[in-house]
Amino acid sequence: MNITTLFNLSCGLYIIGAKDGERNAGCIVNTVTQSTAKPVTLTVCIHKDNYTNACIKRTGEFSVSILSEKTKDATFGVFGFLSSRDRDKFAEVPLGLTPSGLPYINEGATGFMQCKVIDSVDNFTHTIFIAEVQEAENLFAEPPITYAYYHKVIKGKTPKNASSYAEEAARPAGAAGKYICGICRWEYPGSKEEFEKLPDSYICPICRVPKSKFILK
Repeated sequence: MNITTLFNLSCGLYIIGAKDGERNAGCIVNTVTQSTAKPVTLTVCIHKDNYTNACIKRTGEFSVSILSEKTKDATFGVFGFLSSRDRDKFAEVPLGLTPSGLPYINEGATGFMQCKVIDSVDNFTHTIFIAEVQEAENLFAEPPITYAYYHKVIKGKTPKNASSYAEEAARPAGAAGKYICGICRWEYPGSKEEFEKLPDSYICPICRVPKSKFILK
């Protein structure tokens, strides 16, 4: 089965925001779907290992930031490949708060929603949250990003905790080695020799980790 076929499903990319006391938490998902119109409800699927999942289970609420084609690459890196357990991701982006105080990104997003959980379903590795939309606002008139655009135009990778994660194909035998980020799997576009000449202060343009985190493939 070719799992990459699923990249063509008509879905977007979203940042789910949550609270853990005074701390903000969040992650990227591609599984936000409107379920009903009266009342307006959504379903959202989040990996059980994600810190954001645990925060939502404790508080019963979350925000949704609808990402656009203008969302910065670094935003995908931080929210998609790093953990809120040890990093305040929202401190690295322009931040807004919903009426109930939930965080959303105020840059590169077409709008946000504030949601209250009304039910949840155990789904193997993930939890499906069913939530009622309490607030919704438009932010910027930009085209919302699709999952296909993320893969085909931005050349973004899929985090291992994503619902649609697929193992990358091995590099063919004899192919020239390339350095890739050990966190987000972004591939340095230049040659192995060019990468090795970069200063030690070089950082991944996607998830912002240092040169020392890159590995040769």
